[in-house]
Amino acid sequence: MRGLERERRASEQRMAPAEAVDPAMPVHEGYKSQWARYRNIYRGELAEFLATLVLIVIGAGVNCQYTLQNSGVALSVPLTWAFGVAGAVWVSGGVSGGHLNPVITISLALFRGFPWRKVPTYVVAQVVGCFTGACVAYANYYYSVDQYEHGLRTIHGHTATAGLFFTMPQPYLPAFNCFFDEFLGTAVLVGIVFALSDRSNLSPPHGTMPFALFLTIFGLGAALGGNTAGGFNPARDLGPRLMCWLVGYGDEVWSFFGQYWLWCGWLAPLSGGIAGALVYDVFIYSGTDSPINTSKHPDTLESSHA
Repeated sequence: MRGLERERRASEQRMAPAEAVDPAMPVHEGYKSQWARYRNIYRGELAEFLATLVLIVIGAGVNCQYTLQNSGVALSVPLTWAFGVAGAVWVSGGVSGGHLNPVITISLALFRGFPWRKVPTYVVAQVVGCFTGACVAYANYYYSVDQYEHGLRTIHGHTATAGLFFTMPQPYLPAFNCFFDEFLGTAVLVGIVFALSDRSNLSPPHGTMPFALFLTIFGLGAALGGNTAGGFNPARDLGPRLMCWLVGYGDEVWSFFGQYWLWCGWLAPLSGGIAGALVYDVFIYSGTDSPINTSKHPDTLESSHA
């Protein structure tokens, strides 16, 4: 039993892409306020909310600055998005694990034993955080958007600004290419995140995970970010898309390209992320917290069919 307990604790340390996993830290006896108790219960979710807010403020901010104010060079966009991810993980990594992405959360639940009961609240926190971050970025660049679009809010056209906040494909791409781009990029992302989290592999030293993710996101953005704006994260698309719908970009934010937000914003990265996690575990990972490396005991199988 002691061996099983040690293995359980070891598996908990591998559950998240950042430095810490277990957000359930007790509140110090000196803190008796209602907010402190509430924060302790939802500490991980609050960390995910704040981290994704930071991510979108920085990411959507550089999109707006580069396009609306002609500031910077093309490479500054993936570079700044990478910094946004690193900053977000520094904000949340020691509390929630710094998932930032529903695909990461679901992949960890499938392959690393992350509690399924926390998946819905983490995903909601990530989407709401991205929505709030988009609201902040939009408020900051409101007058620049107004001047650039002459008071309009459009999705298509030479001066359209919706793509500064949520993901849009190149207009010449067929649906299959869009789906494959998001599938491929998310598969690579999750595979690398799982490798970085694998303590039996070449995981980065303590405290340097954000820098490793900075390099990862910068590389992905520079190599695979052109076709569909390199979303690889359903919350990063849905939260800002919801903001744009509410501020006047119209219902086409949902109907565009046959519900693009659903099949390319959610289904493609989810399937790609699960595929990336599966490939890493099949080829590399040796931990017993992965279902690839464990099987039910014969006695368990017999009793389940009894």
